[in-house]
Amino acid sequence: MLAGRTSEGVPIWPLRLMALGLVGVTLGYLGLWFAGRAEIRPTGLTTILMLLPAIVVLPGLWRGHYKTMIWAALVALFYLLISATDAWAVAADRGWHMLIALAATVAFLAAWWHSIKRRRHLKAGNGRPEQKSPKPED
Repeated sequence: MLAGRTSEGVPIWPLRLMALGLVGVTLGYLGLWFAGRAEIRPTGLTTILMLLPAIVVLPGLWRGHYKTMIWAALVALFYLLISATDAWAVAADRGWHMLIALAATVAFLAAWWHSIKRRRHLKAGNGRPEQKSPKPED
């Protein structure tokens, strides 16, 4: 399931790992919603709005789209920022926030690894994307 390559010839498993990391973020926020112990925690609409960016990028990541991976890396940094801040601020739910921070870190590191491998692969001349030839001027 994790084997395979993108359309450019780069291994796809880091993108799948990134998708699983964002699923971990989603599960962490759902766990926080249902089992959180703090007096003030995200509920209902707030949780859905928080999870929307992670859910939107999952199909593109699973298919191996590079531009989606870039957006997903930014989303992972967003979740890392919020969960690290909340882990310091809310001691009662620190475990849930640390789980979210760990999943977001794994997702971002997978994106970073994939970007490095893709750059090296393209620099070596393997799997270079098709470039359109310039239009001849009349």
